[in-house]
Amino acid sequence: MIRARRKFEKKLADNIKSDAKSFYVYVRSMSSSKVKPTSLQQQDGTNTSTPEQTCDTFNNYFSSVFTSENIDDIEQPPLVFQGTEGDKLKTVSITAEKVRTALSKMRIDKAAGVDDMAPRLLVRIADCLVEPLCNIYTSSISDGVVPLDWRRANVCPVHKKGSRVVAGNYRSISLTSQLCKVFEFIMRDELIGHLKKLHLIYESQHGFRRGRSCLSNLLTFLEKATKAVDDGLSLDVIYLDLAKTFDKVAHERLLKKLVCHGIEGEVRQWLENWLKRREQSLYRWDFI
Repeated sequence: MIRARRKFEKKLADNIKSDAKSFYVYVRSMSSSKVKPTSLQQQDGTNTSTPEQTCDTFNNYFSSVFTSENIDDIEQPPLVFQGTEGDKLKTVSITAEKVRTALSKMRIDKAAGVDDMAPRLLVRIADCLVEPLCNIYTSSISDGVVPLDWRRANVCPVHKKGSRVVAGNYRSISLTSQLCKVFEFIMRDELIGHLKKLHLIYESQHGFRRGRSCLSNLLTFLEKATKAVDDGLSLDVIYLDLAKTFDKVAHERLLKKLVCHGIEGEVRQWLENWLKRREQSLYRWDFI
């Protein structure tokens, strides 16, 4: 029995890069402490007494951090795009090769979204999915319409710091449709390709760029800071920490910036539809 368990644990450890989920599920199952947020402090100072009240408190908090802007006061961003009309990104050509590549790069240890389509299943039946997904994605981009199921998310609140009865001490993990993520992967590559081709991304940008990361950003900064010190120069550093950065992105301003970067037509319409009428629901209490 002990030998079989050790063999099983070794297999989990050896496969952690390709199947991290199974490893951490096993680790959590062996933990003696499992704390769930059964009660949260409400705005009136009282604590929730039912799961429904706890869910509503989480939902109200996660919804409150989003930016609600007055679109009448939005200034037009400066035009960055300097190319010709033919250089603009107005549509995306969906090919079988792009869909197959996107499916092959899915992480099979990720959780399914509201449609219960697990990436492990999608990867195994990829050859059967390529053609129908091509048709679905082509219709979606040409009509500029994102299916509602792709805009729904199962939200798993994960405790990050401080008291467990304060909703603000949790961060939300959104589990969205894996089929939509395949399309998002294709769309991302098209957007990045457009921005790189026309030199619309500054070299100082390290986040969300292939081959760059927080580490490459720190190394670049360290090199400049070390050179300044070696040259006998004074050096002042200002660090900024933007709380809830992704939640507070102003959508209307973002859409205007897309146009200023030469992204129009069906692509902009699809992205606008993708951002609107998004829904969320609390999910997976056993894994918090």
